Amino acid sequence: MNSDLEIKNVTQELMEVQRALNVFREKQKNRESLDDAAIEFVTKADLVIQRAERNEIFLTDDQKRRIKNNLLRIRASLVRNQAS
Repeated sequence: MNSDLEIKNVTQELMEVQRALNVFREKQKNRESLDDAAIEFVTKADLVIQRAERNEIFLTDDQKRRIKNNLLRIRASLVRNQAS
């Protein structure tokens, strides 16, 4: 039972991270202000990563890699926008 609840919680958190990433991508596509969307994604991703580091949740290597790659892309995008 606890395992099912934990899976549901992890799934919900990852869905929130994905939604925040989707908002960021949509704003980026429309050349809208990215700061708020980027901050929301980074914040949610960071919370999930912290929970994984404390062994409160388990992320697969692929999930970790995808979150990290998206964080790096957002960072690069923000750096480019600040340079403009």
